[in-house]
Amino acid sequence: MKRILILFFIISSCLSLHAYELRLHFSRAYIYNDILYTDVQTSYNDEIYKNIKRYIDNGIIVFINFRIDLVNKNWFIDSNVREIYLYRKIYYDFFTREYVVLNSETMREIRNTNLKALMKNVSHINRIEVININKLNQKNNFFFKTRLSMQFQNAYPYLSVFFNIITPIQYRIKWLKSEEFNIKELYYNNM
Repeated sequence: MKRILILFFIISSCLSLHAYELRLHFSRAYIYNDILYTDVQTSYNDEIYKNIKRYIDNGIIVFINFRIDLVNKNWFIDSNVREIYLYRKIYYDFFTREYVVLNSETMREIRNTNLKALMKNVSHINRIEVININKLNQKNNFFFKTRLSMQFQNAYPYLSVFFNIITPIQYRIKWLKSEEFNIKELYYNNM
């Protein structure tokens, strides 16, 4: 039994070395006209790009979901002040032979024949409006939590039964926290 457990731990540690790396990072927070904004950045390696391209080329729609939470730091229990949900829908248009990214905030489509160039639109999201700073207690400390998930949807509904058997529906990446900040300090640093 001991040998089986040791073998299990060795195999699981080797598999984690080859895990795909997909992360959503908090870049910065800033204030403009009394509104708190944030920027986030997604990092993914070449292996993830190849898998996304393979899915999209085979008619799978990929949703990259972003969740950004502004959290009030308390002594006992941290409380969410604001939750923001964004997504990017990526698919291949077989009629125009272009890759398409749909932006959830503006509902604009960006098209390109080169998926790698188009993925840059997904990797950086700038000027996310969070909240009016007048609604926040300026003495409290805050931090951002970010989370990234990917969903897959079949573009052909009649194949959905087969698709669900062979492909996972959603990947979730663990929460990442930013450093704590104070609204007053942030306000004076942006001037």
